[in-house]
Amino acid sequence: MKIGLFFGTFNPIHIGHLLIAQSALNQAKMDKIWFVVSPSSPDKDYSKLLHEFDRFDLVYEATKDNPDFKVLDIEFQLPKPSFTYLTIRKLKELHPNFEFYILLGSDNYSNLSRWKNSEELQKNVRFIIYPREEKEHSERRHDDLNYRISAPYLSISSTSIRQMIKDGNDAKYLVPNDSLRIIKEKGFYS
Repeated sequence: MKIGLFFGTFNPIHIGHLLIAQSALNQAKMDKIWFVVSPSSPDKDYSKLLHEFDRFDLVYEATKDNPDFKVLDIEFQLPKPSFTYLTIRKLKELHPNFEFYILLGSDNYSNLSRWKNSEELQKNVRFIIYPREEKEHSERRHDDLNYRISAPYLSISSTSIRQMIKDGNDAKYLVPNDSLRIIKEKGFYS
């Protein structure tokens, strides 16, 4: 089974994440896309993140109607900050017959050599690379190891959505409805 892994803090998840996941599913012919909610990452300030269980719930609500999407909390039980190579080790232990691909923006892919244990990671997974800038060429192609997909470029970010909510504005159409309902009910990011 070919599994695309979409790692992120998803603080909060938004339609851009879902469009990328669906594009990867379609273009790279994945069997499933698993959203891996990261409790923390080496490059983010943990104190600014919504609690990991709340972010998990938001991702679950955003993806529950798509049988090809699944949400994982596997990193919640691993050492913090979360390092991708450790998560891949654990997933390969749990699912030795699965083939894993990591969805990764082109900017992060170009910095892959800086990731902790990047050599090990590159030996154990393939990559689905999507464009991160509007001007970036997004030709669909693949080689023996990686796929480059085209995905709609949307200039939205979780950071801008948090600020929008904090300012009292509605994030409708940017955040999936069920996730936005929870954000409003619980007063997240206000």
